[in-house]
Amino acid sequence: MAITRVWQSGAETGTLLEFSSIVGAPTAQTTTKYTDGYAYSMANNAQNLGVVNVTATRQVRIGARIRINNNITDNEIGLIDVRAISTQLAGLHMKGDTLNLIADVAGTNQDTDSYASDVWYHMGVDIKIHSSAGWIVVYKDLIEIMRFEGNTGNSDITNVTLGPLLLASFSGTTYMDDIYIDDTTGEATAAVVPARSFQYVIPTGNGNYNGNWTGSDGNSVDNYLLVDEIPAASADYIEETVTDQLESFLMDTYTLAANEGCVAVIPIVLCQRTGATELIALGTRYSATDVIGSDLTPPASYLMRFERQTTKPGGGAWDQTAIDGFELVMKSRGTY
Repeated sequence: MAITRVWQSGAETGTLLEFSSIVGAPTAQTTTKYTDGYAYSMANNAQNLGVVNVTATRQVRIGARIRINNNITDNEIGLIDVRAISTQLAGLHMKGDTLNLIADVAGTNQDTDSYASDVWYHMGVDIKIHSSAGWIVVYKDLIEIMRFEGNTGNSDITNVTLGPLLLASFSGTTYMDDIYIDDTTGEATAAVVPARSFQYVIPTGNGNYNGNWTGSDGNSVDNYLLVDEIPAASADYIEETVTDQLESFLMDTYTLAANEGCVAVIPIVLCQRTGATELIALGTRYSATDVIGSDLTPPASYLMRFERQTTKPGGGAWDQTAIDGFELVMKSRGTY
């Protein structure tokens, strides 16, 4: 069966606008991060980030770089939880005084392993919800450390919560970077959750489809200058009121390190719609070939939308040459 990407973030937009649920006042900060410029920070037990309204599923895998410090209480906190709306099904927790990681099913601790303060780890959680043949398997730096098999419930996963849950008082800070959620429906067994990083490149020039959309500056000249901010912002923008209009941008590049590959290029935009029927499609252009994804629904207020492309336009894996030369393409869809 195919493993399908649900959501991902490298924190490199520098905002919280990739999340559909925010509790407390987490930040996208630059001081403590694993890769590139930003990571998410959640202080004590009153802050967490959520991905809600996940297409209902019974199987997921979740990977994230996680670092925790200042753990001076003995209370249990959540790190990664899957939920049926607000009901916790299974997840990865930690106990403050011992730094023991806990595989948790429906509020019951099933297995434990150790964790060190102020150290980045890649944590992977593979979960299947089933009343008798379910599992939660936890990997630390790609090594299996915990496993529970059996009754993990009988409800669809609809929400994923990242960071400290309101389980008990906790005075530490949780950092997260390079996070992703995959739907693994149909996978017969749990497997190592790969470590991924999500680099961010921004528009640097006008693309092949230049000036079709209108900028917030009142014209259609050098539109890339209105969508190149880090952190991503809505103070300036481009917009379209006609269906099937294309706009594209030349993009900055990322240089692959030795033995590093590119699994996918993921066009991502901060967008909103003002009516009820406007849609947007995202894609890439390379070597005079466009690949545009399926229609996406912009939210009523600004949030991110993305389109993951595992092959470059024209076919084949993304390589350094393609990364250096692709354009991001946006297409207005729906009705206006």
